[in-house]
Amino acid sequence: MGEHNKYLVLGITLVLLAIYTAISQADITVIQAELNKPFNITLESNPTTGYTWTVDFNHKMLIGGEKGYSASRPGAVGGSGQQVFVFTPIQEGQTEISAAYKRPWEESAAEERTFQVNCVGND
Repeated sequence: MGEHNKYLVLGITLVLLAIYTAISQADITVIQAELNKPFNITLESNPTTGYTWTVDFNHKMLIGGEKGYSASRPGAVGGSGQQVFVFTPIQEGQTEISAAYKRPWEESAAEERTFQVNCVGND
């Protein structure tokens, strides 16, 4: 491989890495939350398909994670809706909530979301 081709491959690799990094960071939602004040994360869902959202989070930073479901059109068979998760920050600092939309019997998720939570004191 010639010297010119080496630089071309290196340049393309760096561009692809930059694009991947930008896309990865774009998938993170930042939430500003006050200490001891609940906040919600609402995610589109259709449990009639077998898919449901599950969340993973640091229990030393947040409490809750309970979920509720609200149908878009109550009474409609097979209709979609929203899953609502409620969290309360109990410690100042930064943490993440990971959400996965998957069927319980499957290994891979159809969708994954990450939420960066900045927990600040309520002055």
